[in-house]
Amino acid sequence: MTSDSAVITLEAVSKRYGSRTVVHDLSFTVDEGEIVGFLGPNGAGKTTTMRMIAGFTAASTGRVRVAGYDMATQNVEAARLIGYQPERPPLYDTLDVSAYLRFVARAKGVRRAAVPAELERVIAACHLEAVVRREIFKLSKGYRQRLGLAQALLGTPQVLLLDEPTAGLDPGQIQETREVIRAFGEHHAVLFSTHILAEVTLICRRVAIINHGRLLAIDSPSALRRAQEETHRVSLQVSGPSTEVRDALLSVKGVIAVDVHAMPDNAGLLAVDCRVEPRQGLEAAIARAVTHRWDLHRLERQEPTLENVFLQYVKTRPDGA
Repeated sequence: MTSDSAVITLEAVSKRYGSRTVVHDLSFTVDEGEIVGFLGPNGAGKTTTMRMIAGFTAASTGRVRVAGYDMATQNVEAARLIGYQPERPPLYDTLDVSAYLRFVARAKGVRRAAVPAELERVIAACHLEAVVRREIFKLSKGYRQRLGLAQALLGTPQVLLLDEPTAGLDPGQIQETREVIRAFGEHHAVLFSTHILAEVTLICRRVAIINHGRLLAIDSPSALRRAQEETHRVSLQVSGPSTEVRDALLSVKGVIAVDVHAMPDNAGLLAVDCRVEPRQGLEAAIARAVTHRWDLHRLERQEPTLENVFLQYVKTRPDGA
């Protein structure tokens, strides 16, 4: 599971609170120059896992290492290399943006002479110029999120942990934040959780899917699509007898399974769902098989997306089996 370039390493990590286990035997790595997306429903264990990597809580069993440091015994040394943006960033409402970032820079051990340049760098990267003198309690949620990202970037950490970094941002701000993460991930290790699946396909090299504290899959977005070929589907609306329509479609090479249901609001019209192989031109063969004998009212091809791949994993593996 480990590699020479691994900056974040989890080895059989579990976390228990009393009798309740919230993370089960989790193992994965994040390499230098890699962005890994962390996907899962609310309560899946994403935030707990990030808190263990950041050193805010200790694993019950297993080992967490960051840049070679064991987070159980060397978390102070590792903390200097970590930039962490929790889902609710730790902001001090009575300070203005500049004073807050100056305070965080000093707390992170940034040399006093280097603080002005560091503030200028993260303020520009997170587009905070317009609010640099504004008190934090006056900031919108979007600006608060961007300020949380800016404090995580201070000191040019080797590892960046981002928990829902684009929550509350408008589409333009989301795009800007993606660019910041993409640029940072070229030379650092980035792990970020998000419910916006488009972000994963746009900037991540790998995706880790977690549910009920168990890792269901970790791979590239394209590989996860290939692994879930059953999400390739063709849906139709056909006028014809259900048994004969099913048999005709199953005779088409590349059609794996066929579900046929009568449409309740239109007697005589069938709703047909075909699970198919991921091959080109298959919908044309399906259309020919139907129109040769019956009327075809609608045909639609559904390619696998990361969203339905994710839902498929969660649906078929609720206990991580």
